[in-house]
Amino acid sequence: MPWVLVLAVLVSACAPKVIGPSPQALGELARADALLNDGCYTCLQAAEDIYQRLDQEDRAFDAALLRVVRARELGIAWSAQMTQLDPRQEALLAASDLIVGEISGLDPVGRSGITNRHQRPIAKDNPVRRALDQWFGKDLTATYIALTIDCESTALIESVDVKALLQTYEHVPLVQFRLARCGQPPLAAPLLALRKNDPRWTDTLFWEGRRAIVGSPTGGIDLSQAIALYGEGRAAFPESLALTMVWANANLSAEEFVPALSGFDDVLAKFPDHRDALIGRVQALSYLLRHPDGVAAATRLIDLGTWHIGDAYYWRAWNRYHLKEYDAAWADVENATRGLSNARVYMLAGLIAYARTQLETAEERFDRAYQIDSSACDALWMSGLVSIDRTQLATAAPKFTKAMTCFISVAASLRQNRERVEQLIAKRGTPATERETRQMDRFTRDAEGADEKSAFSAFNAAQCYARTGVRGMALNLVDVAIAHPKMEEKARVLKAAIEKLPK
Repeated sequence: MPWVLVLAVLVSACAPKVIGPSPQALGELARADALLNDGCYTCLQAAEDIYQRLDQEDRAFDAALLRVVRARELGIAWSAQMTQLDPRQEALLAASDLIVGEISGLDPVGRSGITNRHQRPIAKDNPVRRALDQWFGKDLTATYIALTIDCESTALIESVDVKALLQTYEHVPLVQFRLARCGQPPLAAPLLALRKNDPRWTDTLFWEGRRAIVGSPTGGIDLSQAIALYGEGRAAFPESLALTMVWANANLSAEEFVPALSGFDDVLAKFPDHRDALIGRVQALSYLLRHPDGVAAATRLIDLGTWHIGDAYYWRAWNRYHLKEYDAAWADVENATRGLSNARVYMLAGLIAYARTQLETAEERFDRAYQIDSSACDALWMSGLVSIDRTQLATAAPKFTKAMTCFISVAASLRQNRERVEQLIAKRGTPATERETRQMDRFTRDAEGADEKSAFSAFNAAQCYARTGVRGMALNLVDVAIAHPKMEEKARVLKAAIEKLPK
């Protein structure tokens, strides 16, 4: 993947040019120094411009190199062309190459290329890192680069003296920003304080959003807030692939499929072979029921090879199943199971086999899905239906009984999810957003659907037990069905029939 942001700084090995005692020039230089100290991405850009205009090559180098490091952290494509360096600058540039930065927005091919270069952990005695020790705590650029290396390294992060650095750089937002992100998850309060104190610090939005995605023991995950923060960050840094990808994926998680698709399409417009964006696009198209487009997008990913192949086969099978192309769907889902082993792929395989009237295979796939994931209630339900179709009522009855319990648990979990959103809104003290309202409505709707499936499962189980002569179980279960308004009439008729059975 080509890098598109070029920072070109030519630094002379000779002594820096002397600026005359112009008050205006001195004022501009002081302003640039303050911008470097402030450290936000746009601050560094402005500082670099001033230094270059005033022929301050050494300081322009520092601003440019810090901006390269910050670009890496923000997932912005970058390239540095720096020549004629003095020993300090060579040490800083070499050390900066140890920094991985934010690579989540890259295509997996590009991501693996960067991580492979840094595959071996940076040792405590790494000479490139240790070369910065002579300037650490005294030189802002050297300190920031060294701190970034240390915070990315499992071997070095324990050596970071946060308290001492906060004292030394108490009024330096750039260092405070790096310390707030030293460790996972990032500390939300210091990041938010930076942006509140200085609106230029839109740099923090990425990590504020990540903190909302990770959640906290008291606040939980706030997906709506994460989407809002990522959206602001994306507006501030439209060149950041990382921000576009996390925003699109957060929308996908929130079942906001139209904006999710727009985000993935934005990435693909720049990088047509971006595998992560392609698989995101496949999912968004599928949930939007654009089945032919979903098939085409999945085929594109399969043709590229090497990444997300199992998922691509799964989604192509899913779309072909909904298009009633059952033979092609079966071939795809069989390919998917070679690369995936999760409940959803076996559930889909069961549905396709059932549509092809391969009942024994369908039952085996449904049972496998439930073995993998005990919350796969629909797999139990479908397995019970197959058992009925195969006239194996004694086998179907306990499956529907388990399905009933499973759906009750799912309904409770969905209502808890709604309560968590309500608590987040109450804690925030502002009305629910449109997205939050849709999310809460969806939780309620899905919970009510699970309630109905639970009652229907109880009804089916009661029927199966009654027809196999297990009268007591049948009566217990039919009462569960009666309790649901949509099942009450049918269940009362069934109960009357069961009561006539011999005890």
